[in-house]
Amino acid sequence: MNITSAGIGSGLDLESIIEAFVTSESVPTEIRLEQKKERVSIELSGIGSFKSALSSFQTIVDKLKSADDLSEQVLAVSTDDIAITTNGSASNGSFSIDVQQLAQGSRLQSATITSSSSTVGNGTLTFNAGSETFGVDIAATDDLSTIRDKVNAESANFGVTANIINSDEGSYLVYKSAISGDGNSLVVSTDNASLDDISTNNTQDANDYATSSIVLIDGLTVTSDTNELKNVIEDVTIFASQVSTTATTLDISQNQDVANELMHEFVDGYNALAENMLGLGAPKAGRLAFDPDLRSMKSQLNDILINSVDNMTGDIDSLSDIGISVDRYGKLEISAVGIGTLDSGEVKLSSAIENDLGQVGELFASTDGIVSQLTSLIDNYNDSDGTLTKRQTYLNLDLSSISDDYDDLETRLRSYEETLRKSFSFLDSTVARYEATGAWLENALQPTSKD
Repeated sequence: MNITSAGIGSGLDLESIIEAFVTSESVPTEIRLEQKKERVSIELSGIGSFKSALSSFQTIVDKLKSADDLSEQVLAVSTDDIAITTNGSASNGSFSIDVQQLAQGSRLQSATITSSSSTVGNGTLTFNAGSETFGVDIAATDDLSTIRDKVNAESANFGVTANIINSDEGSYLVYKSAISGDGNSLVVSTDNASLDDISTNNTQDANDYATSSIVLIDGLTVTSDTNELKNVIEDVTIFASQVSTTATTLDISQNQDVANELMHEFVDGYNALAENMLGLGAPKAGRLAFDPDLRSMKSQLNDILINSVDNMTGDIDSLSDIGISVDRYGKLEISAVGIGTLDSGEVKLSSAIENDLGQVGELFASTDGIVSQLTSLIDNYNDSDGTLTKRQTYLNLDLSSISDDYDDLETRLRSYEETLRKSFSFLDSTVARYEATGAWLENALQPTSKD
């Protein structure tokens, strides 16, 4: 409002009249804008709460996206002779493992060379171990140290390490191959007899040949080119580190508490989402009362939770098969009490985890499984181009437009007030002139007194 003194000439309370006119012009629009702002803000708050609840549930759903997430195997190994890993799918059982021989690579030692600075000849050295091979070109000027470095630096080297031992008798070029397994001992040959002392004349002790590992598993002999034995026990990898003095006992079992806890977390997570949707959609106080997106989400979630999953390979194809059901309030439950002769939800879940854990994992994590369906549904609403995200964008634009509407109203009211002031200024001056004329006439018409 402008600070003026309308009515100062006439004595009329024109400021109050102008204020009344401006107020009557502004109040309906301000009420409409405030109502719109409140409505948009409430809806925006409800959308934000809905998206947050969906994101929280998705975090729990993600914990079930791999069948392995339900399986935590417990491995107990009685000695340090071996180490064990599994892919999470190994069957429960107890095994006796006896490492009788470790796999090792081979060793070759050259003939005696005068010193490490001596040259030996020129040509090509060829290294073979099993199916592996590589060659190294040797120049006549290359001394023993240079030859060592060339062998070690060769890009095609399959795992041969060359070293020099300087003894009292002289220097020796020693080759060690990482290729293990019976029949894979290192052989070094040459195309020039001048290099025979570091190739064909190499010597090898009885313990320097490549050998395979020999392991007894429950009395059955297993031979391997390496100390890593994969799937000898199905889905298990054994790493032998030393020969056994006593057989190692391996026990494989499942920690069923993991799957049970995840199932309960899934139920609790969904029920938190359902509670959020119930509050948001409450007819009187809900921030998203009668919202079509909220109703659609409830319906689609319910379909996923009660329907069967396609392309399952076993008897389990729905949540009800593992004891998880939807109650009359639309929430999930694992019932503690059975109905009639039917098992309770807790009994069915425990049985499924104990006897059919793979199928439980498939129910959630398969291509058509519950996790895939829920993730796709939530993404449709919560992704960057999802329905709720777009609504947020539009609602924020509405809030910005309301601010612009307030600015436009302020501009219009100032213009309106200015127009009123011009009109009432003319009235003020006119009334002031009439009052001045009246005062003059009143004074002029006063009777004169006679002495």
